[in-house]
Amino acid sequence: MGRTCNLLKKSRLLTASLVGISLLSSVYAGEVKLDGTAAVVNSGIILESELNAATAQVQAGYRSSGASIDDITARRLALSELITRTLILQLAKNQGHDLNDMQIDSSLKQIAMRNNTTVDKVLQRYGLANGVAYAREKFKEDYLINQVRRATVRNLIHISEAEVETLAKSLQKRGAIEPSYHLAQVIVPLSSSPNEAEYRRAKANADAAIAAIRKGGNIEEIAAKYSNAGDRTDLGYVPETSVPLPFLPAIVAAKKGDVVGPFRSAIGFHIFKVYDISTSAIAPVTTYKASHILIKTSIVFSDEAAVAKLNSILNDINSGATTFAKAAREFSEDTNSAKDGGNMGYVSLDILDPEFAQELSVMKPGTISGPVKSSFGWHLIYLADKKTDNDSLDVYKQRARGIILERDYAEALKNWERSIRESAYIHINDSALREAYLKAKAAEDSGINTAK
Repeated sequence: MGRTCNLLKKSRLLTASLVGISLLSSVYAGEVKLDGTAAVVNSGIILESELNAATAQVQAGYRSSGASIDDITARRLALSELITRTLILQLAKNQGHDLNDMQIDSSLKQIAMRNNTTVDKVLQRYGLANGVAYAREKFKEDYLINQVRRATVRNLIHISEAEVETLAKSLQKRGAIEPSYHLAQVIVPLSSSPNEAEYRRAKANADAAIAAIRKGGNIEEIAAKYSNAGDRTDLGYVPETSVPLPFLPAIVAAKKGDVVGPFRSAIGFHIFKVYDISTSAIAPVTTYKASHILIKTSIVFSDEAAVAKLNSILNDINSGATTFAKAAREFSEDTNSAKDGGNMGYVSLDILDPEFAQELSVMKPGTISGPVKSSFGWHLIYLADKKTDNDSLDVYKQRARGIILERDYAEALKNWERSIRESAYIHINDSALREAYLKAKAAEDSGINTAK
């Protein structure tokens, strides 16, 4: 029913446009072109105007980094990103995620404060030139997409205590100095169940990509040609402990300027260029002894209802009618900590949801926060203590858990995004992309190696 309604809404908009043009045609003799459909994604559509705007943004992004890509490549990358965004926003809606105007204002202020800038400058990155309403809507979309990504993908990453302890002991033995590698990465993708022909094509493309990089080609342009999404190529300086384990031996053995790979993973073939190698001191870890009360939201239990419930609980705590621990045991929907009065123990910020971590980082010991939104729901947070410790195994375990989570997140995210694309109904209508695909397919059938 939801899919039908959405399509009907789009259909009514197009019908209204047709009627308007019909009326105007008696006044204006010039040709009028309707906004077409570039792609159908489940129950939604991507308009040609959206694809045109996204394509221009992709081209501008590559130009700003000194790279140049052709129109079809830019259009392909833009549509791939629009499809992924559309699918995640559909999931957000189905799961009841939303932001009202008050929450948008609060989130904008938090991000501006975190980046030492203004709300207007944050909105400029979302197209403020097209109007405040447009920029706020695009900001909201990005916020919801990140919220769904974090909440879903973190739950897909399973970290064993043995893995944490092994890495923690290694970190403790190494001490306060660690090598870092300035890396660029190109990923040639594979589907979740590639057949032999797809595997051979991807491997040939990976070999062609690494050869082009070694010849001095622009790595951004090479990534655009052989990838199916506008992935971030320059990874910056990556600490040795954060390099994914399958790639680590080759990265450690590499010299400045080396190109290594291709390495096969669950998502495709990886190629790395090592720009630089440096050694730096590891920052001390601050841990926070925190407790929280979590109230989850859903389609039937709104953000407003969750905030009202937490404010009522907070009033009872402040009046002495209950304690934080008792309220957590009674109301918190985090089953792991609720039985312990909401106690999370000493935790480091890098293993926490960003919004939760941001609030905790500015709190003073002995205080309780107001309602805080994260990708898991709404929280009250009680900070009992915080400490900086470089020596104990517990601290290294905190660091190890954060490193493993960050190290596994990128691939888990790509796996998940690939799975939602593969399980969705997607139909490409854009004539330029369809024509380019048919030409590439014909060339491939003739035995010519091309990037898909």
